[in-house]
Amino acid sequence: MKPLLGPARVRFGIDPSAAVAGAWYPYTVQLAEELPGMLKAARSLFGEVSGIDVNWSSFRRLPGLDSLDSPETPPLMTLTASTRAVTVLVIPPRTASSLAATLLRQASGSVLADGQCHSLEFRRAERILVRAGIAAPSSVR
Repeated sequence: MKPLLGPARVRFGIDPSAAVAGAWYPYTVQLAEELPGMLKAARSLFGEVSGIDVNWSSFRRLPGLDSLDSPETPPLMTLTASTRAVTVLVIPPRTASSLAATLLRQASGSVLADGQCHSLEFRRAERILVRAGIAAPSSVR
């Protein structure tokens, strides 16, 4: 039996119509194995997911979002449920956990501790989310 990695590291914001309405930080590049946990979290908020679209061809080869080789357009996943479509930033597992944690908080609109909004990680996450928002499908906005 394969060991369980842990709970799905996913956070959604309060506005599902936002250009980026949340973020998911999978443990590995084996997305098919981790997808059920993420979909379970999405289902509780948006209902049954009937479609998934992504903007990458090979997630395995994506470097971390903090890498110099990071793609200009961050990896996005659009989840289609019965009443809405929601775009989620997918944080490659090679991304440093400190940046990933900041991205999860910012993408979900969580309140950050005083002083964190002046950190390098905060600014880096902000730039990534701006690029993701620009790249999000217009039908979701």
